[in-house]
Amino acid sequence: MSDLASQKPADPALAAHVAASIAEARGIYRTLFPTRRLHYVLSMGHDPVWSRPEVTEGPHLPRPQDLGADYLGTITCPSPHPDAPEVTIRLAIPRPPTPGELRQTDAPWRPIRRLDWLFRASPLAYEQMRYGAEMLRKRRADRQADRVAMPLGRGSALIGTPRPPASDKRPAILIGMHWLEMGGAEKLGFDTVRWALAAGLRVFVVASIPSIQRLADRLPDHPDVTFIRLDRYLPHALWPRYVERLALAENIRAVHIHHCTPLYDSLPMLRMHLPWVQTIDSTHIIEYANGGYPRISGVWSNYLDMQHVISRELVDYMQGTFHAPAGQVVLGRMLDRDDTAASLPPLRLTAGQKTLHVSFIGRLYYQKRPVVVVECLRALDAWATRNGVTLSATIVGEGPFEATLVALLRLHGLSGKVAMLPGKTDIPALLGRSDILLLPSNNEGLALVCYEAVAHGCIPISTRVGSQDEVLPEGLLVPLAPRATVRQTVAAVDAMWRDADLLARHKDGLQQAWTRLSADPTAEEVLTPVYRRIAEGTRA
Repeated sequence: MSDLASQKPADPALAAHVAASIAEARGIYRTLFPTRRLHYVLSMGHDPVWSRPEVTEGPHLPRPQDLGADYLGTITCPSPHPDAPEVTIRLAIPRPPTPGELRQTDAPWRPIRRLDWLFRASPLAYEQMRYGAEMLRKRRADRQADRVAMPLGRGSALIGTPRPPASDKRPAILIGMHWLEMGGAEKLGFDTVRWALAAGLRVFVVASIPSIQRLADRLPDHPDVTFIRLDRYLPHALWPRYVERLALAENIRAVHIHHCTPLYDSLPMLRMHLPWVQTIDSTHIIEYANGGYPRISGVWSNYLDMQHVISRELVDYMQGTFHAPAGQVVLGRMLDRDDTAASLPPLRLTAGQKTLHVSFIGRLYYQKRPVVVVECLRALDAWATRNGVTLSATIVGEGPFEATLVALLRLHGLSGKVAMLPGKTDIPALLGRSDILLLPSNNEGLALVCYEAVAHGCIPISTRVGSQDEVLPEGLLVPLAPRATVRQTVAAVDAMWRDADLLARHKDGLQQAWTRLSADPTAEEVLTPVYRRIAEGTRA
């Protein structure tokens, strides 16, 4: 039954959008409340990604604010049981995104208002001050953050353990991602969807961060892959109940977490009510603020069956800090076995060459420090002018710093030398014509783009963060402090340009690191056997 208000004919595209959104939401709440009478109070939202859901387990009591100018109407979904309790669900249907929002939803970055003068005077000085504040927060967080694994009682033989119900559905896996946007962690999430599907599992995908989910079209177009928009329609507090209902309804035998906070919060429910569900997570990067997702994983380590990590730094972190069992922490590199040939292609840079192409590839958010990228390019341009080298550069990515970068490039006279391209650029082709890749990030795990650069003959120069020293030799790692980042990046380029022997040693160092990495198992090699055993009904 429905009562959708309509004062005038609706635009067909908008009507289709609203109908599709309502269908998505109804599917979620019918799974969550299969026997309840559901009463939806619907309005047209002003946000393109979030429905601002309110869920009340009780009779519907209309409020004046429900009947504002954006009110659409109500829908009542009866229960199979006439006297079933009622649940009221208020949703503001997300509006269709504008063309600009399809490209970028975050507001343009602005410097802190009281320090705007400093940024105008010296963007690098502003970055240096921000870096100092960030390091101070890190020191404070290191003293405060919880780094003890939560205990987990296994129960008693005196009380029976829940057993999986019979199901006529093939085993399935629930894969929870941060979001479906550009990023290295997200690439692994997409890969695991493909690997699980190939292993014979039905795959359900959810994301924790409300977003347009621009890369959702990269999910396999397959009837056994379902993307459920919990990010848009379900409050995080209700995720554990939803996960339980979905697992029982769809014979979900494993949950794989990729930086998805509400799925960590679902672990107590899984351990208590569905102990047969295998729990896996993958982590990438220790964040400065409080340790980030590896710290969260460590805290939950007793609730997890497998902790997949991408670097040896994270193996040491999980085992040394949280005392996770050695067999539970599994290293799987974010490499394709086909890419791990014993020999790399020739690295392009040569001593004394008269042209230099420099690239930066990454989301234009503070983690990648795009302002420092521009300062590096500015300093490299001055170096190139002094040494008779023709400099060109490419910046690939989108984000809130985009307008700031455009303004800075114009201010420094670099607009004609630096091309700015969207995130869907052909990255292998770009790296195949680049000499140097800049990674002046404030934090990284083990940057996937470093692998890609080296595999395409491009030399990366990175800040000394995360596990970058596992892929780069000493001379290609630069300090984190912004001024030192810029100074040492130019020094590294200058040293390789002037000294053919040093350049050869760096190339040899990259080859040695590549050989070491190639000897380790890949993520696909450690996860696919687990998926296959789950698909066969065997606990891994």
